[in-house]
Amino acid sequence: AATDLLALQNLIRRDPGGYLAEFRQQYSHFISALEVFRLKPNGREAKPFAKLVRFLAHVAPCYPKEPEAKDLAPQLLTLMEHGYEALPKDLRLIITQSLIQLCNRNMVSRFRVLPVFFKLFRCQDKGLRAVIFSHIVNDVQRVHMKQKDQKLNNKLQSFFLSMLKDPHPMCAKKSLDVITDLWSRKIWNDERTVNAVGDLCFSKITKVKATSLRFFLGVHDFNPEKKDLPAQSVQLKSLYLQNANLTNVKRRKKRLRKMERQKKKIARDHMEEEGNIAASITAIHLLYDPQTFAERLFAMLKKSTDPFEIRLQMMNVISRLIGAHRLLVLNFYPFLQKYLHSGQSKVTAILAYLAQATHQLVPPEELQPLVRSLADNFVSDRSSPEVMTVGLNAIREICGRCPLAMEADLLQDLTQYKKSKFKSVMMGARSLISVFRDIDPSKLSRKDRGKDATMAKTKARGYGEDGPDDDSALLELMRNKRNKVRFLTAKDFKKLKAIKMGRGASDQAKEEAKANTNTRKRSRDEASLNVDEGKEEGEGESAVEAHDDDQKEDEEEVKESGEEGGADMEAENTASTPRAEEEEDDDDDDDD
Repeated sequence: AATDLLALQNLIRRDPGGYLAEFRQQYSHFISALEVFRLKPNGREAKPFAKLVRFLAHVAPCYPKEPEAKDLAPQLLTLMEHGYEALPKDLRLIITQSLIQLCNRNMVSRFRVLPVFFKLFRCQDKGLRAVIFSHIVNDVQRVHMKQKDQKLNNKLQSFFLSMLKDPHPMCAKKSLDVITDLWSRKIWNDERTVNAVGDLCFSKITKVKATSLRFFLGVHDFNPEKKDLPAQSVQLKSLYLQNANLTNVKRRKKRLRKMERQKKKIARDHMEEEGNIAASITAIHLLYDPQTFAERLFAMLKKSTDPFEIRLQMMNVISRLIGAHRLLVLNFYPFLQKYLHSGQSKVTAILAYLAQATHQLVPPEELQPLVRSLADNFVSDRSSPEVMTVGLNAIREICGRCPLAMEADLLQDLTQYKKSKFKSVMMGARSLISVFRDIDPSKLSRKDRGKDATMAKTKARGYGEDGPDDDSALLELMRNKRNKVRFLTAKDFKKLKAIKMGRGASDQAKEEAKANTNTRKRSRDEASLNVDEGKEEGEGESAVEAHDDDQKEDEEEVKESGEEGGADMEAENTASTPRAEEEEDDDDDDDD
């Protein structure tokens, strides 16, 4: 009976030595039931057998030196390895949980259990797969955090990387999910893991390929649900209290969705308030040979018959590789050009990939046809304002990364839209003008260059010409005093703009000092005009009159000084006129 087993379990835990005979008796009963169950796995004995297995898994750690306790895990592993498909669903889950418990109590080696668990991934049981996956991730994390055994950690990593090559799709997919989850927990974030996942981008299994592509896109780098949020626990508690007493089902669903959005916003705000974030190295920077990887992936993309979403992910990975490592995959740009029309599905994402794949080392001859195609297909009078705005923004991003891609006559045609009656189109044209004011004002017409760009005399760098690296300046601004990455402020963006325009620090300091003096002067004027609320009305009026009198006196002084200056000018003119007349008379006498 179940109650008898629970009572015996309690007694054994209190006094293991006094109930050793009862434990051996129950184990012999387990062996006999196991033989019967192997003959009839779907019989009536499944439920009592499951209770007996759970009982033995709980009390076996009390007898670590007994042969019966040591033999329990191998018996269960043999049963699961050879007959898991014929077992009932509930019994299979109970045996798996018992093996997890024995593994956590060091009654069986994890390297003996893991192959069986990966074999169980092939079973069509979603709940069982979720339990096994959770145990594997938590077990590896526990090994990494507590024991600090590098040899054991490397052995576990080698096992999981070998399971990536499993021919069964579900085993390979679950092994990849384990590795990506451990990557997001910052446990296995080395080059070996990244390049092993990179090989799966060329897999023939669609799900495995999609997961590995998302891995390189950084989908697994930040998950707000896995982050501990102790600092904003008060905000979260108040958020839960606001949504606790909802009875209407429709309102409750809507409010729960809103609450999830607010939770993520609280997490983002908390990170921004801290002012710095841990420097995380993305997986795309740890590849051994990014040029070969990008070329192989592009060759597979051209021949791919996968769904369009998978091909979009492949475009995204290739463009990020090109932009991050400044690679040259010249055939990629004509490949994207056939997608650059307003009726294309996900055209905004493709435009973003094109901008990502643009950098200073791309030959301008490869990008100029793309920019011209964007202008023809998007920025024209027959297009809608939304389409025109998208086209102008895409051209701006491409030219901001590679200014030589824009021709002067095309730029001057596009800047004419700054007078458009549609606000979005007008702002897009003005943003394009502001970009070229910073990088190459010579391509703009004289009236569009602006005062700062004309005085700075900025010259665009030629193709392959060395110059100040904007990325290094950006990284210096992002580093704080403790050498940690922080969020940029408005002042930082002003400094970065000054660096791009080539102005020195002294000019920037002068501008800041001038702006500070103007603000101080404005604040003094406002303070002189404001009257405290606590004062009487008469005092306020007298203060205003006194201020007006001061202003009148200043004006009179200016007038008097102006009159004195005018009198001096008249005296000079009167003194100069007779002298001029005398000179004219002398000239006449000479002529006579």
